[in-house]
Amino acid sequence: MKKINFIDIKSMGLNVRIYALALMFTLPVKASENDHGHVDNSGIELTTRQQANSGIEVSTVVLSYNKVVAVAPAEVINNDFATELVSIAVPSQVKKRYVSLGEKVKSQQKLATLYSYEVAKAQIRYRLAEDEWQRVTKLKGEAVSEKAYLLGKAEREAAASQLRDYGFNESDIINTQKKHAKQLGLYNIYAQLDGTILQEQLTLGRRFSGGEVIAKISNEAQVWVQARLPQDQDLEIYLNSKISILHAGQRFMARLLQAGHSIDPKTRTALIRVVVNNPNHMLHAGMFVKTEFVTAGTEPQLLISRGALSQSADGDWQVFIESEPGHYVAKEIKITKDYGDQVEVTGLMVGEQLVTGGVFFLNAQAAKSNFDVHNH
Repeated sequence: MKKINFIDIKSMGLNVRIYALALMFTLPVKASENDHGHVDNSGIELTTRQQANSGIEVSTVVLSYNKVVAVAPAEVINNDFATELVSIAVPSQVKKRYVSLGEKVKSQQKLATLYSYEVAKAQIRYRLAEDEWQRVTKLKGEAVSEKAYLLGKAEREAAASQLRDYGFNESDIINTQKKHAKQLGLYNIYAQLDGTILQEQLTLGRRFSGGEVIAKISNEAQVWVQARLPQDQDLEIYLNSKISILHAGQRFMARLLQAGHSIDPKTRTALIRVVVNNPNHMLHAGMFVKTEFVTAGTEPQLLISRGALSQSADGDWQVFIESEPGHYVAKEIKITKDYGDQVEVTGLMVGEQLVTGGVFFLNAQAAKSNFDVHNH
């Protein structure tokens, strides 16, 4: 029998321990088949119950000829065709107010009563002109010449026109003749369209100079949205686009109003203005929204929902494919164009079953089990 010395035995023992440790690091560890699913190098297995609980949704990968041209940041602004800046023509002081901020008003609704010395002089002028007009009308052809008649008529019309410029309606002009002298100088301001009071400065006693705006009214049944696009973008492609406004999960159809040819000097962006029907008044001036432009493309694109994307352990973009019912594998893709809610990608095949719901759950399972999409 061969003699084995003590040193050889120690050496053998060390080798055994090293070999055992090597086995521990090289043998694959099988994930437990619990509610988190079974994961191995070939993918993730989920039972029917696990799929339902994790919200797994799958759609077929297809080519699309309708491409999203752009998704641009935008801001809701007032429709200038349905907005009124209520201003005064002469220095005035607020004596009474009849509306408040946010209140809905009708055309010709009284907003406020003001006082102005200039209006008092204009009312006196009209009263004198009206008296003279009544006199020459009665005496025409007898003691009044044709010239005096025409001058009387012209002065009366000029005095009435001045009052209209100050905000008088026809009823106010007629009543000017009946006013007590102490009421001269008081006049009313009226809304000229149906809408909502967006701004007002009708504090009692406040004085305004001529030309100042005292209120702003806008009808928000139809609003404008102003989108900003890169300055080198070809704006002609938007002329026949299908346009949508996206806000708070809602989609509003819009139509092109104006494609500007000037560049904002501060942001270096081109401005496009669209008009949106807003019957429920869900959009208000100052809101930030997204504008989506869609047009028919000449080349097919492979578009997928942004919600289908996740990132692998090494930071690459990936999606999950259902290779067979309940079996999911990660697949690396590349994003070629970003359209906001959708992206154009390469690396997928038409007909593959793309996971569009429950992606976070699958990605978490892959990450916990060191699932490698490269199969390194």
